[in-house]
Amino acid sequence: MIAKIIPIKTVRKSNYSALIQYLTDPQGKSERISQIKVSNCYSDDQTAALIEIQNTQEMNTRAKSDKTCHLVLSFPEGERLSFSDLNAIEERFCEALGFGGHQRISVVHDDTNNLHVHIALNKIHPRALTIHSPYYDYKKVANLCELIEQEYGLTQINHETVSDKASRVAQEIETRTGVESLLGWIRRECLDELKQSDNWQDLHQVLARHGLEIKERGNGFVLLANNGVAVKASSVDRSLSKGNLTQRLGAFVQNEHSTQSSQQSTKEYQPRPLQNRIDTSELYARYQQEQANSVRQRSSQWAILRQSRDQLIERAKLEAKLKRNLIKSIKAGRLAKKALYATAHQQFKTTIEVIKSDYQKDYQSSKNRHSRMGWLDWLAKEAKNGNSEALAVLRSRRVGQFKGNQITTKQSNVGFSTNSHFKDGLVESITRIGTVTYQAGSTTIRDDGKRLIVLPDTSREALADILQVAMKKYGSHLAINGTESFRLEIAQVAAQNQMHITFDDRRLEQYRQQLMKQYKVSRAQSAGGIRSTT
Repeated sequence: MIAKIIPIKTVRKSNYSALIQYLTDPQGKSERISQIKVSNCYSDDQTAALIEIQNTQEMNTRAKSDKTCHLVLSFPEGERLSFSDLNAIEERFCEALGFGGHQRISVVHDDTNNLHVHIALNKIHPRALTIHSPYYDYKKVANLCELIEQEYGLTQINHETVSDKASRVAQEIETRTGVESLLGWIRRECLDELKQSDNWQDLHQVLARHGLEIKERGNGFVLLANNGVAVKASSVDRSLSKGNLTQRLGAFVQNEHSTQSSQQSTKEYQPRPLQNRIDTSELYARYQQEQANSVRQRSSQWAILRQSRDQLIERAKLEAKLKRNLIKSIKAGRLAKKALYATAHQQFKTTIEVIKSDYQKDYQSSKNRHSRMGWLDWLAKEAKNGNSEALAVLRSRRVGQFKGNQITTKQSNVGFSTNSHFKDGLVESITRIGTVTYQAGSTTIRDDGKRLIVLPDTSREALADILQVAMKKYGSHLAINGTESFRLEIAQVAAQNQMHITFDDRRLEQYRQQLMKQYKVSRAQSAGGIRSTT
């Protein structure tokens, strides 16, 4: 499992209410939220708890740092635990980080292949009203992750216990965006050559061949690419830190041919999709073109909105001036004129507020329509619109084996292609590894191209609908993988509904045939009893 504290760097993001609103928003998905749990509050009601937590935060007026901690627990693909186990694990993480008595709201999300729990913690203690910020939290989190993996039999992951923040951030960015980072590119392309350099000139030549420069910044070095992207040298590798380099190569020497470095480079870093068995060059070029067009349209529309706002404000000012001149010219008492001036001024202020409010609404609407979209998000949008190539790229990012309950087939040429088994209008979402969630009958189907994923505690009616979809997609011969109880229940549902299917597992198929015989005998006896009574 993976556990991490999401850094909150701005005051706007530290709004506890906004965080809970995001976590509890179903986003039009039928299975996004599995559980909402309130802890250490007087009421279990979400609204009442939210008000209580906000009041607690407001009572601490001294703390200047963020008062909210956002912890995420993510479990391996296909591995799911009961709510009681999830609640116990959540409790242990909060205790380990020193938040045992703190107020929190936890939300279980089940809209991706990886079950994950969001924990919104109030860093202000409800009684002492002091703020708590855990020290060396990454070590505590990593050690507890390893312990829980062993106790619950989860897939063991190599947890980093060294705080290499830049390296972790780069890895997270690549995983989240699917685009190669400068740090990862340097490690793959020229790190070995940089380590073998015997003097500063050799180091500069290696960097120049890759469109890079090394510069002093602060107390260390940075590696700068031709496109202006920079990365801390020690983040790429500890051997490139200022202390290690000067110890190995001597005092820092500037590159004598830095102005010609761009002409000498045979390679250079460009943000591109991570290496993939599928050629993404045409898709990525189209993605870049659409993003560039979106930027131009957004800038153009914003300019029009600003011009319209300014014109309306000038018109309002002119009308207010005309009103004041009219009031000045009329014959009336001093108090009457004063009242008229006040009314005109209030009307002017109200008009300006309306103009600015309308501008902000139109600006936000334009921003939402033309917002920059990440590479993987764009692929998911294209896949939802029926682009099979985009869906194939997403599905090629899958790594490892899926361990959850699933219905598939052993035939390698059946059902692995695209999205021919669901209609675009019924698709709820597509994940960044190409798992499509769509409606079929009374249930929600999760289809990753090779299997239909079945969640725990799925009703028998829903299992029958999933089997019908599996028959249309894979044919009548199916492979059932997962827990033993799930496999037996699938056989029971198939027999009970008299489905014309067979299973590749001989023992499971024998069990299905035995159930079919029992159901036939039971039906025959029931029919005989009805005839005798009539």
